Amino acid sequence: MWSQDLNLSDDELQRLGREHFRDQFNYLQQFSPHELERLEEFRSERYRRRGGECGLDHRDYQEAADEHILEEEEDPYWWRGDPETLCFDLLSTSEENLTHGAPTTMQWWDVELLAESAHFVALTKPAGMFVVTDERGLWEESATNFIHVAHRRVEMPTRFEPRQRGICHRLDSHTSGVQIFGKSFDDFKYFVGQNSSHRVQKEYIALLEGRLGGEDGPFTGVIDVPMKKWQDFVRREFGSVTCTKESQGRTAVTWYSVLRHWRVPAVGRLAFWGQDRWFTLVQLRILTGRTHQIRLHMAFLGHPLVGDIKYNASRYEHDCAVVPRIFLHCLRMEFQDVDGETFTAASELAPDLQMVLCELQRLSEGHDEEERKGELFPGLAKILQRSKAPVAKPSAQEDESIRHFCKNCGEYEVAERRQIHDRRADERRAMYWRMRPQEGEVEGPSDGRGKSWGPQMLWVPTELQN
Repeated sequence: MWSQDLNLSDDELQRLGREHFRDQFNYLQQFSPHELERLEEFRSERYRRRGGECGLDHRDYQEAADEHILEEEEDPYWWRGDPETLCFDLLSTSEENLTHGAPTTMQWWDVELLAESAHFVALTKPAGMFVVTDERGLWEESATNFIHVAHRRVEMPTRFEPRQRGICHRLDSHTSGVQIFGKSFDDFKYFVGQNSSHRVQKEYIALLEGRLGGEDGPFTGVIDVPMKKWQDFVRREFGSVTCTKESQGRTAVTWYSVLRHWRVPAVGRLAFWGQDRWFTLVQLRILTGRTHQIRLHMAFLGHPLVGDIKYNASRYEHDCAVVPRIFLHCLRMEFQDVDGETFTAASELAPDLQMVLCELQRLSEGHDEEERKGELFPGLAKILQRSKAPVAKPSAQEDESIRHFCKNCGEYEVAERRQIHDRRADERRAMYWRMRPQEGEVEGPSDGRGKSWGPQMLWVPTELQN
């Protein structure tokens, strides 16, 4: 059949095949057994890293790639190019539609059904439940095991599927919001293919320390800062650090938009703060799914998440007076379903976080405890309607850069912050933040002293502190 398609005789096709394998053999003969072993290790590591990003074992990832279920692109980062395009043309949900289609909820401690198709089920994961895909995590019958509880609450065909039980991705234990299940292992692998090529639209909402964008803006931006997962041998220290070295750090990109600012006075029960505090509510879209990506990227801006004990440790005690946990919630997920239709799942903001925003609004307006207004859980849309969005004005913010010595790879790198103007409408502006390797010689170290943003604002593992 191939010989007919190529317009070759069987003898000619056989000759070409022998030449191909001879060339391949001669090529491999150039390598020592040790080098061949290194090549195989490199290949396995590639599958492990690409699969691990989506919660898939490297053997299953390789199997799916060999079956062409996954998009095995050499460079799946399709958005790379002009920062202006990334800042202004990236699709995101408008403020008024952030929770459109989300079922009403009045509790935050149990699993609820959000959306369903012939191939996928979307559930809401409460904060405090763990998503673990090892043998114990898949089958442990525990009230804090999200996979176990999800299959008890919602009937899904993958309840007894031995490899993943349908779970397609992972939210951190302290994060609430949308979780996707596949109805078969093939559906799961299809989602992993979409996810590994970064074509799943994931939108979050978070509350940040400080006043992101200041008074004048810009109030939107993109962070392009590579990350490396950090974990010691006994997992006592777990998190992520920045690193621009290609063999260490992995591409991580986050888009953000400021929704609201609140200024809360340090009076009454909050007098122990010592000074008034600003808080910023942001909408986020992550184009990659690195460990602690949102938490690290927001800390890099100098505006870490409220209630984050790792990347905002100095404020954690103060934060506990206004938040019950880290303020991070996955609002929406959208991707192309197996049948070509768009699968959309939206989750109303968890009620405990709704109460946080209601309390910030009350405190910022100076109301007494007895003057709480409105419903118990009004929903995100009504909360936003009761407050005003910041308005961008001409800003005199200057571009800045910080030279930084990376203790992870032992090389110098540069953190940059600059304004991007939309050439089609100059009044539209955004901030573009990135980290890149230092080019050329370096005249002594620089740790970013005096700057309120940059790599010096981040958590540093104990092993890298010396």
